[in-house]
Amino acid sequence: MEDEKKEKKSKSLWRPLLAAPLLFFLPPLSIGMYLTHPFPAKTSKNPKDYGIVFEEIEFHSRKDQIKLTGWWIPAASNQSDKTVITAHGYLNERSMERIEGLKLARVLSRQGYNVLMFDFRNAGKSKGRTTGLGFFEKHDLYAAIDYAIQKKNQKKIALLGWSMGASTALIAGCEHPSVSVIIADSPFSDLEPFLKENLSYWSKLPKKPFTPIIYHSMRKLLKIDPAKVSPINHVKNAKGKSFFFIHSKTDEAIPYTESKSLFQSVSADSHKELWLTEECQHIQTYPMNKKEYTSRVVRFLDKYLRAVEN
Repeated sequence: MEDEKKEKKSKSLWRPLLAAPLLFFLPPLSIGMYLTHPFPAKTSKNPKDYGIVFEEIEFHSRKDQIKLTGWWIPAASNQSDKTVITAHGYLNERSMERIEGLKLARVLSRQGYNVLMFDFRNAGKSKGRTTGLGFFEKHDLYAAIDYAIQKKNQKKIALLGWSMGASTALIAGCEHPSVSVIIADSPFSDLEPFLKENLSYWSKLPKKPFTPIIYHSMRKLLKIDPAKVSPINHVKNAKGKSFFFIHSKTDEAIPYTESKSLFQSVSADSHKELWLTEECQHIQTYPMNKKEYTSRVVRFLDKYLRAVEN
């Protein structure tokens, strides 16, 4: 009997010790799972709500043929061969409802540009269950570019992205020969160092010791190397492109220094502009400065959007 009591006491002491590591690692692992497999943002608005003529479209990602959905918004006046493709941010969807992205699309349409708005994988009405923070999404954006060229006979392509979408636009736009203009609102410059430095903002857990655990869990869950999601390396090597960076100095999610680094890294063979705004939260420059934002974007497009020779 005495031996049985000792054995039970020993087990009762060991169980908490064995459970402690599990309890320590479980929250950051769960957060890593959520960040890479978030619930898709729902699209509640459509162009009709803003009096915009549009067409429902669908195409498949270059990488794995995941079905993607979107809207084709033709230029309001005459037929046009100039198209702006938008790229939404993380935990967002094609309409960018939180910043009234359809209002901007309406302006662009009235200014003679076709607009293609679509949902990345695992967003809006597109398929897929994984969000790749730009790694997978660049293939989705390639497919949107190809759709505009092959299905709509477009010759002049610009990309306009926000946050994760802005970084994805920089990567895909630098690689794709048919893209001549890239407008990047609040991008990160290099995913690996960005996550290591700023992941605590998204996880809401202290940087030490949790960021390394979440970071490595995300790598395993996504099966990607974040070092390969590097907009800054792409802009350094791009030639003949035109870049417009927009960022708020008070952005807490992605520091404005990310856009400054990108701007400074653009090669001498490309055009570049940087607009730093004040007192706006992440990707809030447009809703807080609609008139100036649209004026600057349209002026940049009018100046630099042209056909690129392949």
